[in-house]
Amino acid sequence: MTASRLTWARVGDRYPDLAGTPDDFLALDGDVEVGVVKLIPVGPADSGEWMWSMFLTSPGPTFKTPTNGTCKTRDEAARELVECWRAFREWFGIED
Repeated sequence: MTASRLTWARVGDRYPDLAGTPDDFLALDGDVEVGVVKLIPVGPADSGEWMWSMFLTSPGPTFKTPTNGTCKTRDEAARELVECWRAFREWFGIED
């Protein structure tokens, strides 16, 4: 599992009961769900913010990097999640 192999899928494509949420995306490493990027419709004219969050945890020392946040664009949120995934893998010594 590597950050460079992350793929994206709409949440509704994997979970049909959530098909009405077109702005929710899962980050996948193979079949493993790594995290989510989703639009939070708030602010002027519901322009919103993009939230990202990691799903995974690991035993051992506490991972001290934030595992979630908000950004102005979907691309920024996706980049933040990918960078967090890379740091997570490095911190816990997870190899390919």
